[in-house]
Amino acid sequence: VNENYPDTKSDLFATFILRCLELCKSDGLTGYMSPFVWMFISSYEKLRKGIINNHFINNLIQLEYSGFDGATVPICTFTLRNSPIDNAKGSYIRLSDFKGSENQAPKTLEAINNPDCGWFYTANQKNFKKIPGSPIGYWLSEKWLSLFDGEKLSKKYIIKEGLKTGNNERFIRFWYEVDSTKSLRKISKWIPHTKGGDFRRWYGNQLYVLNFENNGDELRKFKGSSIPSGESFLSQYCSWGRITSSKISMRLTPEGSIPNMAGLAAVKKQDNVIYDYVLCAYGNSKILQVILNTINPTLNLPPGTISSIPYFDSMFKNEFISDTSKSNIGISTRDWDSRETSWDFKQNELIRLKSGTLEESFNNYKNYWKEQFYQLHENEEELNHQFIEIYGLQDELTPDVPLEEITILQEETGIEDGELVFYSNKVMEQFVSYAVGCMFGRYSLDKEGLILANQGEDLKDYLDKIEKSEEEVAFLPVEDNIIPVLDEEWFADDIVERFNSFLKVSFGERNFRENLNFVEESLGKDIRKYFTKDFYNDHIKRYKKRPIYWMFSSPKGYFNVLIYMHRYTPDTVSRILNSYLREFIDKLERQRKQQEHIEVSGSTVEQNKARKEIDRIDIMLNDCKEYEKEILYPLATERVEIDLDDGVLVNYNKMGSAVAKVAGLNDKNAKKKVRKFDWIDTSLIRD
Repeated sequence: VNENYPDTKSDLFATFILRCLELCKSDGLTGYMSPFVWMFISSYEKLRKGIINNHFINNLIQLEYSGFDGATVPICTFTLRNSPIDNAKGSYIRLSDFKGSENQAPKTLEAINNPDCGWFYTANQKNFKKIPGSPIGYWLSEKWLSLFDGEKLSKKYIIKEGLKTGNNERFIRFWYEVDSTKSLRKISKWIPHTKGGDFRRWYGNQLYVLNFENNGDELRKFKGSSIPSGESFLSQYCSWGRITSSKISMRLTPEGSIPNMAGLAAVKKQDNVIYDYVLCAYGNSKILQVILNTINPTLNLPPGTISSIPYFDSMFKNEFISDTSKSNIGISTRDWDSRETSWDFKQNELIRLKSGTLEESFNNYKNYWKEQFYQLHENEEELNHQFIEIYGLQDELTPDVPLEEITILQEETGIEDGELVFYSNKVMEQFVSYAVGCMFGRYSLDKEGLILANQGEDLKDYLDKIEKSEEEVAFLPVEDNIIPVLDEEWFADDIVERFNSFLKVSFGERNFRENLNFVEESLGKDIRKYFTKDFYNDHIKRYKKRPIYWMFSSPKGYFNVLIYMHRYTPDTVSRILNSYLREFIDKLERQRKQQEHIEVSGSTVEQNKARKEIDRIDIMLNDCKEYEKEILYPLATERVEIDLDDGVLVNYNKMGSAVAKVAGLNDKNAKKKVRKFDWIDTSLIRD
């Protein structure tokens, strides 16, 4: 194969096609079923050109990705006539809009019987050579084909693949894992880093930071890393994910970020910010999606694909496009920054839009964001209209954008019966999370943005940053960085009591009961049950299995306290042991004695109830005493230190079984992975 078929040596199926054509009579036909990647991607360009120039695609059916049961594969089936036929047109059927194996055969037969169905095409294969890379773009009209005569984006942009670390666990963190004094500035150790991410247009997916200390000295020396040379990092650029879910989503990435090989970048060659706005608009348009579906309809969008996209120069002179794109970026930025997982988060939206009661504030929230959502939708359709006019495709495309493709409010809303619907439980989960942040001093009702976000900070640091005394503070964080989360009010300052205090301070004591009822109705349960059953799971999901609040939990979960990892010190575990666990055990034992007294002196009903309560308390005591003796006391004596630069994955596993088990964070497989990290002291990782 290497010697005789060098152009197709990387894939045997491609070689098989050529070999079959060699064996076929000059006027004969060969039939195939193969991956359809040969039709589009660059590594098969020579094969395509050979078929286009020397043979004839008689007919071809392109199946949808799920065209076979139990598999998601790019498949086509086709016949080739060995000899070319001048000016002839082949027949093509495109099934990409019909999901599922059960639809492939019926839709094929329907197309054969009704060529006007909308998914049957005829095409002169010589026209494919007009398209960069000669993909088999059989569905394109003459109007579409003429677009490819224009300039390519590579004329105005450096389309580049970002760096490769060679070890993401070592060099990349979520921004909220590390010390804020070391991150998010040009001279910092940790620099913003784009890595692709979820389908999101205009702005966002700003979650990661890269260890680029001393201009990436450690990274440059690491075997396996790859840092493109001769290019300027840290400038503003447009970004998209290399791997997509089927559609590209272009975002503006602010100055100061470094792209990853999974989060590719287009850097303008001229210092004109309008170019970034226009490219974002073009990248999120329907026209560009059709072009991409032609050039490369796979799930991979490498730099070469974007470089070869044609453009009309007039779109860079269109003020409406640049202004509307800037507006869209602004809306998407405000949406992204409204969540605490953004490094530019200021305060919870229900606080920002606060009215008399929490429910009124929620209504303000819905009104404000509904207006933003529909404005973004209108803007996207107007941009499509502009591009369709510029490209002269009025007969080919409509500007319509499905509401489901508007990429703000993805967590808090859904589209039901064609309308935007807000999920009050999701909005309330964000509010409760913000309240917990205020309990720990990460946030404050007295000052916007991050407050305590550096390693080992305490209440004094908090007061210094908000420039107030304890008496002046609206809501004072917990002093010892420990908050009990228990099924009953065993501690006067537990998480429920602290939340109630936060609600009274933030929305007034007069409406406290009404506001608490609204919180519980939105969450679908009382606040204590939410904190004990759901909060930590929600937190883990929100922070993508790298929680910043850690739950210290006994084996059966009867004892739980939360701490904030940025305020952790080597004395934290001892405080949990002495001031909370042992005190909780004492309270359980006193409660047991009271029940023993009732068991002797109470009525029959009271005695039966007391016996059940004694049994329950015994189970709780056994759980807590095992936790004390086998887990927490040994850990407390070691006074474990953490380094935020090591990330949550490493630091959480230093706590062993003292903290709640989280799949993918401290389960058996995660610990096995962490113990292979050669840049940490793995002896500190505990079972």
